[in-house]
Amino acid sequence: MSEPNQPAPGYSALAEDLLGRAQSARALWRTPGAERLSMTPDALAALDQAQQDHAAGLKRVVERLGGRWPGRSIVGADACQAAVKIAVHSDHDPALQRTLLGLLRKAVESGDASSVQFAHLQDRCLVGAGQVQLYGTQHWYHPDGRLEPHPIADPGQLDTRRARVGLPPYAQEARRLRDRHGPLASSSAPDEDEDEGSAGPDQRAA
Repeated sequence: MSEPNQPAPGYSALAEDLLGRAQSARALWRTPGAERLSMTPDALAALDQAQQDHAAGLKRVVERLGGRWPGRSIVGADACQAAVKIAVHSDHDPALQRTLLGLLRKAVESGDASSVQFAHLQDRCLVGAGQVQLYGTQHWYHPDGRLEPHPIADPGQLDTRRARVGLPPYAQEARRLRDRHGPLASSSAPDEDEDEGSAGPDQRAA
C-alpha cells in the first residue's frame, strides 16, 4: 500500500497543525535521559503544559474529522505519525489516550495507519494503566539516567509479537536506545520495556 505524504484536498491546515506541534515538541521528546533528569521544576512544568496543549490540539483535529483518526489518506503519512507521537505523550489524560487508541485501531483496520503505530500507543496505554506492555516500546529512567523497560508480558515471545506488527527485534531497538540515551539497565527482554518513567519525576524517552 502506498504511503501518501500529501494531505487530501481540504485538510492541509489540519496536517500543518499536527506537523507543527510535533516539530515544536521533537527536541523535548528526544532529550537524553540524563538531561531530562536534570531539568528544573519550571522546565518540567513547561514541558507538561506543552504536552497538554498538543493533546488538546489533536483532540480538536479529531473533532474536526467527525471523530476519526487523522489517517494517512486524510492528512498524509507524516502528519499521521505526528498525531501518533502526540497521542503517545498525552499521559496526563488517560481517558483521551484510550479514546485515541480506539480510533487508531479503526484506522489500522482500514489501512489508514500502521500496526507499528498502534503497538506504540497500545503499550503506552497499558503501562499508564499499570499493566504489562506487549511490544516492549516503553521505558523509564533510573535516577542515574539509565533506561529500564517497563514490565513485558511473556517476554520469551516478545520478538514474535514485535515481528507480527512490523517492529524489529528488541535487541535492535535496545541498540538504538543506547545510542540515543546511553546505557540501558537491561538490554535483553526481561519483564520490562521502552518509554515511560516512574522513579522520581515521570521522565519518558522519545
